[in-house]
Amino acid sequence: MVDKESVPYFPFSLIIESDVWVLHNPLLGIEEELNQAAYFVLKLCDGYRTLEEVITELSGFYGESEDVILKRIEPMLLRYTDEGLLWWRSRRMTWWKLQPPIAVLWDLTSRCNLRCKHCVVSAGPSCPDELSLEDCRRLIDEMSAFGVSQLILSGGEPMLRPDFFDIARYAASKSLSLQVATNGTLIDEDAAEELSRIGAFAQVSLDASSPEIHDDFRQVGGSWDRTIQGIRLLVKEKLPVTLASVVTSCNVDDIPQIYELAAELGVQTFRILPFVPSGRGDSIRDLEISPARMKELTGYLLKKNEEVGLDIAPMEFACTFSPPPEGKTDTDTRLGCDGGVAYCTITSKGEVLPCNYFAGAEAENVKEKDFEWIWYNSRFLNYFRSLVVSDLHGTCGECSWLSVCRGSCVAANFSHGDIFQSNRHCWLVYPKN
Repeated sequence: MVDKESVPYFPFSLIIESDVWVLHNPLLGIEEELNQAAYFVLKLCDGYRTLEEVITELSGFYGESEDVILKRIEPMLLRYTDEGLLWWRSRRMTWWKLQPPIAVLWDLTSRCNLRCKHCVVSAGPSCPDELSLEDCRRLIDEMSAFGVSQLILSGGEPMLRPDFFDIARYAASKSLSLQVATNGTLIDEDAAEELSRIGAFAQVSLDASSPEIHDDFRQVGGSWDRTIQGIRLLVKEKLPVTLASVVTSCNVDDIPQIYELAAELGVQTFRILPFVPSGRGDSIRDLEISPARMKELTGYLLKKNEEVGLDIAPMEFACTFSPPPEGKTDTDTRLGCDGGVAYCTITSKGEVLPCNYFAGAEAENVKEKDFEWIWYNSRFLNYFRSLVVSDLHGTCGECSWLSVCRGSCVAANFSHGDIFQSNRHCWLVYPKN
């Protein structure tokens, strides 16, 4: 039964096609047709109105009692809640006047020369409505003028764009710090020298310490050799390089060897990322390892870091290996990571999101609105800024580390159908394999 005092939010795009509204369900991967009345109900669930206010507005519009309206809409509300598409809070969202984002992760293209099994954007062919070079230059001007500090050029594989270096050089000329997130296979001597010349950083993804696992996971033979060669060329040009590995059931036992390889290659930082079943990875959910296994790996890497000395980027829930802070957590502590607060993502189509895991949400587009306007006025971004740890249910509310982790990645929860559940990756929530 729904609570009329709660505030529902349906953030996903509804597109009109042949006189019917179509929902592309990002969690179930299906399309669903809706009539005008259902569209109206879901649009009123905007993260600000209470359910009671939604019912009152519908009652006035249709001329029926509030009890009748509730009886009619409740089954739909419950179904979308169960599917993870309708989110409920006990308070209204707020509109925030924040500082500009420190960093923007920008997917220059959805095109990729690999077919990684875990890819959150299901990269492969380029989409027809990617930003033109003119669009890119205008967007860089907007971000630079607004005060963005760092630009992370990603994809797909960003270096597949023929104008990649035109974009990178233009961003560097506007004093934006540049990082390139790449699979490394297209790095030759000329590319490494040019990236060094414009002062870029690089993050290169690698899934294994040997070709067999990596090439199988990337679904392209020879990719491991080309990636290793690319890393060597970047290090030779003295670029700061982060080697990043998404931890899956395919490579979890190989992560210690990847760390040793990273040290041997001379990169600056090693980074592990949890697998979130989204995009192409949604169809291979057994790639996700148990929180208990991730705890073992995290503990190993913390110890190994002391022995080897290669820096490791902050790891999810590593805070639990240290004593918790004293005192109770303020229930108004902001929930989750800094997505939508200190950084955001721009998709290859130009949509602005907290991160790529929420593709399919109704989002503003930089082709239509100025980036600064979007940063301040996006309902979706402001909704994320409004989330607090008291929105969580389950065991997180009693955790002594909650003020440190802040519930961590809500996208992991969303991929499992409930954005406000206790975190699916936390080994305190799920202590057993």
